[in-house]
Amino acid sequence: MQLPRLLKGFTAFINGDDKYGILIDISRPKISRKTEDYTPGGVMTEMTTVHGFDKLEMEITAKGYEADLLKSMSSTIGGTLIRYQGALQQEDGEGYQQLKGEARGRIIEADPGSDKQNEGGEHKFKIALVYWKETLDGQSILEFDVLGNKAIFGGKDERTGLRKALGL
Repeated sequence: MQLPRLLKGFTAFINGDDKYGILIDISRPKISRKTEDYTPGGVMTEMTTVHGFDKLEMEITAKGYEADLLKSMSSTIGGTLIRYQGALQQEDGEGYQQLKGEARGRIIEADPGSDKQNEGGEHKFKIALVYWKETLDGQSILEFDVLGNKAIFGGKDERTGLRKALGL
């Protein structure tokens, strides 16, 4: 029997600044294909066609007031650089694996939440990404380069043929 890899800790570096101890939650981007369902004439069920991917977004929650992230709200599409680092451990093992994420994007929302006496509060940020790469112990798992029109899963770029057909 195989046991799951569980996240035992994480941090993130935002524009090179280590946020260890400040960040309390990171939602890595959801990978979702943009699809369309249709029923061809004479076929007994719906079929699904794929038209690319939905927008990549990442959310970060910091404890307390996070002035540095607010100051980094760049208007440039890839102006915020994020390096996520997590430590995974299988319950039947003693060693750890390193889960890394590299992202480029733009902070599109900053939610300071509500202010309450004697509570530290939370500051939430939403980032629209143009790049996301995830590796496990240095091995590439997936990579999305929106501006470069690349979607790579396990080292295979499924958009190569499309770029070639477009002369890119």
